[in-house]
Amino acid sequence: MQEIPAYRKWVNDLPAKEGEIPITSLRIDPAPGTHTVNYHSDIDDITITHTAHTRQGFAIGAVLAAEYLCGKKGIFTMKEVLGIS
Repeated sequence: MQEIPAYRKWVNDLPAKEGEIPITSLRIDPAPGTHTVNYHSDIDDITITHTAHTRQGFAIGAVLAAEYLCGKKGIFTMKEVLGIS
């Protein structure tokens, strides 16, 4: 039976080291927002796709981030804006 590797993190660099899942990011124009995540292995492929039909969702996110940042100083991520820990 084939041993399944223990992955500890993902990296946006190739080649990945042992224990890392390699991620490749590509910007493909002119779609307002189609995001596809593919995982390929010797066993199977998994694909998840999200398509934004307009930029409205991006605009709402920008407004929420601006409201969160009002009166704050420093560097923040969307985790803080969305209250995700």
